[in-house]
Amino acid sequence: MPRRLVPMVPKSSVRPLKYYDIVGDLMINFLANRRAAIIRQVNDSATLITRAKHEDGSKLPIIINNKDELIRYVKAGGIDFMASVSTALSKGIDIAIIDVKGGKKVWILDRGLELMDLIVTVIRVVFEYVGLVNNAVIFDGMNGFKVIAPLSREVSDDYMRPFVNLVGEVVNRSLKSFDLFQAYGNDVIIGGNTMLKVKMYRVPLSLHWSTKLSAIPLARVYDFLTLYADPSNVIRRLETNRKLLEPLFNKNPIDSLLDAVNRWVNNDYTLIYHIKGVIRSRIKYGDADAKLEIDGENLKTEY
Repeated sequence: MPRRLVPMVPKSSVRPLKYYDIVGDLMINFLANRRAAIIRQVNDSATLITRAKHEDGSKLPIIINNKDELIRYVKAGGIDFMASVSTALSKGIDIAIIDVKGGKKVWILDRGLELMDLIVTVIRVVFEYVGLVNNAVIFDGMNGFKVIAPLSREVSDDYMRPFVNLVGEVVNRSLKSFDLFQAYGNDVIIGGNTMLKVKMYRVPLSLHWSTKLSAIPLARVYDFLTLYADPSNVIRRLETNRKLLEPLFNKNPIDSLLDAVNRWVNNDYTLIYHIKGVIRSRIKYGDADAKLEIDGENLKTEY
């Protein structure tokens, strides 16, 4: 990420200090005991900060353990808050994250959200299949969504990298016969850069440094409106957002995840077909017009 970030929306609909004073308590659940990175905005420029200067003059990683500390950084210009996918004293990953980013075609397409909802639904089925039932979908504040699940203990990159590959393979194999996916699937990136490369993710409810939209949890991608991510609306819908974030307060056991990854790296392709079977069993075939519904969510697409 460059030190100077432009262009940006100059101001959010709510003063950052007021906004973070309201949502800060919820955000601390994701910041505490983790290294943090902050994008600080002054006028029309923004700078990434990963270390803070202490009284003895030393610069140490930023760790925000309570709302008072969060507000202190906001007063100093902090606008966008990110947290590590590992705890402060660990290098292992204890938060599984899959990125779903849409390109320009998908975002201007009438059925673009329908396609991303379809993809996110499949990813969540994979998460549930490997035991990550406590998960949530978060709008990233700009051009995509993340499926997130906390883990009961840390897992190395050597396991999470093939897990990302497994998810991508299941999505492609499960949706390859869908006209919508065939036509526009290449404009959606499904990956693990946030978890494996950046190793930090925008904290739920944090403002995005550029758009000034909030990273909000969603019940369904299909229903997403940019308006919902406007900070003023996030405050009004705080209790709804709190309920949508509740699954992330409960950690998932990892035994089934590790077992699935081991099967995948050992070329046990029956795993793919088992997961695909679960996905297809949740698809109800219609009449000759060939419409589909996934898990009663009223998500319809041509087949």
